[in-house]
Amino acid sequence: MIIKEALAALPGESDFKRVDIVIKKGKIERIAVPGSLDAEASSPAGRDVLDARGLLLFPGAIDPHVHFDEPGFTHREDFLHGSSEAARGGVTTVIDMPCTSIPPVTSLENLKQKLKAVAPSSVVDFGFFGGVNGKSDEKAIAETIHSLSPEVLGFKCYFVSGMESFTAVSERQFALAVEACAQAGRPLLLHAEDPGVIAEAQARLARERPAETGGGEAQLSKLRAAPRFHYMGGPAPRDVLNWRDYYASRPMEAETAACATALRLAGGRASSLHIVHIGTAEAAQMVKAAGGSCETCAHYLAFDEEDFELLGPALKTAPPVKEPGQKALLWRLLASRRIDFVSSDHAGAPEYEKFTGDPLSAYGGIPGTGMLFPYLLSEGLFAKRLTLQRFLQATAGAAAERYGISGGKGSISPGKDADLVLVDPELSTLVEAGSMLCKNKITPFAGMRLAGSVAGTLLRGNWVYLSSGLIDGHGAVRAPTGGPLDKPGIVASPGSGKFVRWGYK
Repeated sequence: MIIKEALAALPGESDFKRVDIVIKKGKIERIAVPGSLDAEASSPAGRDVLDARGLLLFPGAIDPHVHFDEPGFTHREDFLHGSSEAARGGVTTVIDMPCTSIPPVTSLENLKQKLKAVAPSSVVDFGFFGGVNGKSDEKAIAETIHSLSPEVLGFKCYFVSGMESFTAVSERQFALAVEACAQAGRPLLLHAEDPGVIAEAQARLARERPAETGGGEAQLSKLRAAPRFHYMGGPAPRDVLNWRDYYASRPMEAETAACATALRLAGGRASSLHIVHIGTAEAAQMVKAAGGSCETCAHYLAFDEEDFELLGPALKTAPPVKEPGQKALLWRLLASRRIDFVSSDHAGAPEYEKFTGDPLSAYGGIPGTGMLFPYLLSEGLFAKRLTLQRFLQATAGAAAERYGISGGKGSISPGKDADLVLVDPELSTLVEAGSMLCKNKITPFAGMRLAGSVAGTLLRGNWVYLSSGLIDGHGAVRAPTGGPLDKPGIVASPGSGKFVRWGYK
């Protein structure tokens, strides 16, 4: 395949460069000045030729934090739907968490079961994290990490967890896991919220306001009828728990206290520590100052606790979005690489789990993998909050480096996978639940209009997602057949995604 006259986002360049790109056997073979290719190379027989004039070309995004829930929780998500939504949004590689599947990825045998279940379905490349939880035998933690390390891109644990199948670790278990991960050369990922701070905050709320009772089908009908999944027509009465109380139940101190504990226990191994979905600027600064790494999510950059009044369960995730001033601080930290990259923490759920009428029991999670790249493109790069190079690092390069796959992914470079995203900068994207390809579509981003539109996504040189505009207006682009028929724009066959391990090239 040849992509001609693209404005490409290349490593080390402060602005887009007009180039021709030659793709062969799934890899970027050559990046050339337009017109410099010989006649055979520029118009090869039997190859697709894409006239990319007017389009921007980016490396495929890496979403390093998804919950695709397969096997075990497929009423919420699965790899076919989740990966299709990822591809629609320009994501070409996802890394799935170990905790939201049955069995969890806490042993080599469990990993093999999960891989067998999901490999036939994914339309993008994917990796796994291994897991350490409260049920892990202290004596076996090092052995488990050692045995799983060749197959995974890191390990995940929680200081506070609501999952019976993946419980929170003790301080002793965490310290052992950090040591073992450091020896194995893999990062240890932490959901950093302090259980003591949360317990105290929730006890205070329970004393001040009793939990709302009732709800049921009448409440669900009311919520369904509300535009953009608004929780109510207005603020909930103050004598019951309301959605801003959810924020109060998990305050910013829960994140800062948990990060302080993690850094204390990690000691000189802080460089092995990675804090996921961070929403508090102070916590991010603590982690980076100690030599660790961290990520944030689009919802922490886009929303704050005042939005709970309008969005209610659509905005619920853990940790919750924070007070208004945190958004600007997080953007600044991301721009200066004190936050390393952005993930989606994709975790959708059906209405009956989201709309319970109780802010504390409603399922926490946002289906965000299709929003990661478009939101950062519009509100980061195009809004000039991020330079071109910071955008590339935040959406692909930094995660590829952190998780050991930068030899093959993360940038538009000769020899790397031809994982590419074409964007039409003259169009905009209206976020609509009906356009999403994941199983459950309750999103706080509904109704938002973003600058730019993903025109097509390539995985290792093969089309995964194609917009009708790209097929109709840009040269000899032929839409392949065999994609999932109920996934508009998806043209890859289920199972075309490849399992990637540490050291991938």
